[in-house]
Amino acid sequence: MDGNNRWSKKNNKTKYLSYKLGAKKLIDLSEFIFDNYDINFISAFALSRHNIKRGPYLINIIKSVLRDFLNHDINKNDYNFNLIFKGDLSFLPIKMVKDIKHLEKFNKKSKNKLIIFFNYSGRGDIISATNLLNKNKISNEITFQKFLKSSQIPDPEMLIRSGGFKRLSDFFLYQ
Repeated sequence: MDGNNRWSKKNNKTKYLSYKLGAKKLIDLSEFIFDNYDINFISAFALSRHNIKRGPYLINIIKSVLRDFLNHDINKNDYNFNLIFKGDLSFLPIKMVKDIKHLEKFNKKSKNKLIIFFNYSGRGDIISATNLLNKNKISNEITFQKFLKSSQIPDPEMLIRSGGFKRLSDFFLYQ
């Protein structure tokens, strides 16, 4: 989540607590938006592929927050939306990936979708889609878009950068 490290330093809180509060804020904000506005898709850039290189200390904190979230929410169906993870989850333990897939089954038919991009790169997504396009020897925009990880998500109408920076940071570069 954008700005969690800066927030933890500024507020003299642990990195674990800052990421945990950031995740809770995302869930609470999503519920509020889905309940009060005619918005059906929210995409959040929770962890970029670039940030995965920040080292094992920080990545282990993020894994702990995700594990605690999954352990708490895995058997609940308290959300008024479907939660979906996109990105490369191969760095996570197999059990965690299975728990994510289990959580994604809740509210699958809901029109409201919270898509969390985790270990994702917009550049990597474009390169991967290009390689698939070349492999299939089909070249048109519609086919290209189908190969993107965001293929079943409408293009964003608004981008909010909570950390205060004015850059995309490798998120949704094609869209």
